[in-house]
Amino acid sequence: MIRYGKRIILLSLLVGAGTFTAENRGASSVVQRAWKSMKAGASSVTSPPVTATPQPVAPPENKKPWDGTIALDDRQEAAMGLRTVKVEPQTSPLVLELLGTTAHDPDSLVKVRPRFDSLVSKVHATLGQTLRKGAPLVDLYSAELAEAKSVYEAKFAQWEHDRRQLERHRELVQQKAIANKQYLDTVNDERKSNLEYKLARDKLLVYGLVDADIEKIPREDGSQKAQMTLHASSAGVVIARDAVPGNLYDVTSTLMVIAPLDHLWVWGNVYENDIDKVKLGQVMEVQFPYLDEKIMGKVEYISNRVDPGTHAIRVRASIPNPEGRLKADMLVRTMLEIPPDPAWIGVPRVAMVTADGGNYVFVRKGGAAGSYERHSVKVVQEKEDRVVVRGGLEPDAVVVTTASLLLSQIYEDQSITSGGVPH
Repeated sequence: MIRYGKRIILLSLLVGAGTFTAENRGASSVVQRAWKSMKAGASSVTSPPVTATPQPVAPPENKKPWDGTIALDDRQEAAMGLRTVKVEPQTSPLVLELLGTTAHDPDSLVKVRPRFDSLVSKVHATLGQTLRKGAPLVDLYSAELAEAKSVYEAKFAQWEHDRRQLERHRELVQQKAIANKQYLDTVNDERKSNLEYKLARDKLLVYGLVDADIEKIPREDGSQKAQMTLHASSAGVVIARDAVPGNLYDVTSTLMVIAPLDHLWVWGNVYENDIDKVKLGQVMEVQFPYLDEKIMGKVEYISNRVDPGTHAIRVRASIPNPEGRLKADMLVRTMLEIPPDPAWIGVPRVAMVTADGGNYVFVRKGGAAGSYERHSVKVVQEKEDRVVVRGGLEPDAVVVTTASLLLSQIYEDQSITSGGVPH
């Protein structure tokens, strides 16, 4: 068929030449001579039978399948600008950069609630105010409180009476002036009244009164017994305040919320492809860009769910808050240190090639120049000039840096001509 095609081209040229000179010599003579020549040569071309079925041509018996090796000589390597480098184990920690925010520790929030149905008569603390321990918060007014104080006074008076009676009977029983049974009854009465007094006092403590408030009860009169002041149980800042003077509140109401100043939580977002690197106890450096400050913390919690909006998993660390200068809901950048793994190997960024959904490097085969093969690797972390990979490389492997893309193209071309990528 090739000879036949050449004759067709020749015929076309001759026809064109004949047309060009037809005015001087006559086109008919030139075309006739070309046609005769064509007929003479066509008799030697044998066409295949129309009904014959094409048969595949078997490769030579001595031809071996391609093993994936790319062979280059010195001249070819020089023309490509090929360079190599020996890989190195990753011995330093990886740094995972995360964006995050600060937050109050909900486990340490103090929620101020009334212990009985009451009316708020005055609010001492304002939203955002920093409080010391024991600072006044709100004044309450309640008939239930007045009744509890009255019960306390009655129980205290009864216990005082029984205690003095016991002291007198103790002297009389020693003098045999009273029967021993009468003395034992007095002892029992004193113990009973003492327990009732303690119960009444404990109820006032549960209501939120402190020792100083209880000591003033005998001096209170009228409506004073229905009043009390709630105090801060710890230092902190008021982050919520719902108490309004003149409103009634029950035991389920939250009057205000106080957050501690000594520490904060930091939440960071880790994407799914990096979550296998994060472990409890890892060191996290928290950077506050607008304060030019860095504080160290440790990973204390890893969420067990992926956020549907960001497809990230939240991790948490606690950091100290010196002098209470840091605030909640601040944007931060965290640097999470990932300890090195013996299976991690570092290679230059230019050595890695991405093709067909995979990542590859070209390794000098057998340590000899001029022979290279492609190895699949899994990326652990990728930076601007360096990639940390796992699998596919020996610790002392030599990889191609410059010209890795050219080798990848040669590899693809060779795989096509050889019938596929070698396994």
